[in-house]
Amino acid sequence: MPTPTELAQALTRLKNNDRVTLIRISVPAEACPVCRSLQGAYPKDSVPALPPEGCSCPFGRTSASYDPVLAEIYP
Repeated sequence: MPTPTELAQALTRLKNNDRVTLIRISVPAEACPVCRSLQGAYPKDSVPALPPEGCSCPFGRTSASYDPVLAEIYP
């Protein structure tokens, strides 16, 4: 499970990548309801921060992550 700092760094990298058109929040089935409610793809300027307020995932850390949605796969 990534730390809040690692999640923030990942989000910054994805936002700065020109090939990324959307940012998907991927959430495993064992995540808490608050995290599961964020599942989906978002425009770069409106991606919710992870961990979300009210997260009650096991071990006190969200198991959600950011994934890129790419405009093109190859250069």
